[in-house]
Amino acid sequence: MDIACNIQTAPPSAPDLILDLLVAHGAALPVAALCRAGALMGIEPAAIRVGLTRLTGQRKIVRSARGSYTLNRAGPALARDVDDWRRKGEQMVAWHGHWLAVQDAGVPRADKTVWRRHSLALELRGLTAFQPGLQLRPDNLRGGVAVVRAQLLELGLAPQALVFRLDALDAAREAEARGLWDVATLQAEYRKLRRALEHSRQRLPKLALERAVRESLLLGRAVIASLIRDPLLPPELMPPRERLALLQTTQDYQSLALTLWRRWIDLSAPRV
Repeated sequence: MDIACNIQTAPPSAPDLILDLLVAHGAALPVAALCRAGALMGIEPAAIRVGLTRLTGQRKIVRSARGSYTLNRAGPALARDVDDWRRKGEQMVAWHGHWLAVQDAGVPRADKTVWRRHSLALELRGLTAFQPGLQLRPDNLRGGVAVVRAQLLELGLAPQALVFRLDALDAAREAEARGLWDVATLQAEYRKLRRALEHSRQRLPKLALERAVRESLLLGRAVIASLIRDPLLPPELMPPRERLALLQTTQDYQSLALTLWRRWIDLSAPRV
């Protein structure tokens, strides 16, 4: 693990690095540039090439030209979720007090791969355990139950799970449901991440370009991972100010990081 501005960051695997760079760059990148970025992270060129093959087979990326790759925006839902982190908040609509529920008591736990994908799908749509076998979130996502059900299944929700709207809880259970999320901790995490980005943004121009690129990549991916998993709680449960401030700071930081990345790629490219 690395530490960037007091935020613990994990060096990416080859596939994760490739996806991160293609998301940030917003266009095709040649294999040579991806290999140079891999070297910066201690990843061998062979591992980058294996990662490219794996991601192509999973339809997460496509070959756009000879020796270049780009994101497949018609590919798997998880890759699209990562790509759409800037627009995640657009999924929210007004909350009318109803709950979106997933009953998954019948999902077998023995298949660890299925259970891992199922749990990740729940996490990416902000569902949390209310009672054993019953997960809840506010019904405030665009399209309601039908759309969220389709998204969850595409993200890996086990087919045995039931997705439905839950209404008319008694007063005690309604209060319990509203208290499922530790709002104070979420708000504190938003502030911590925003301070780290602001501190790093002040540091980056003073660092050697290679160090600046590495720090911005590691810190940026840690913050974006948090934003992707944000539960998108309605203002009735959590004021949006801190989340929106973090989102804006992240967008500004990523613009600077992309400028540094493009400069480094240009300077590190072999001259012919």
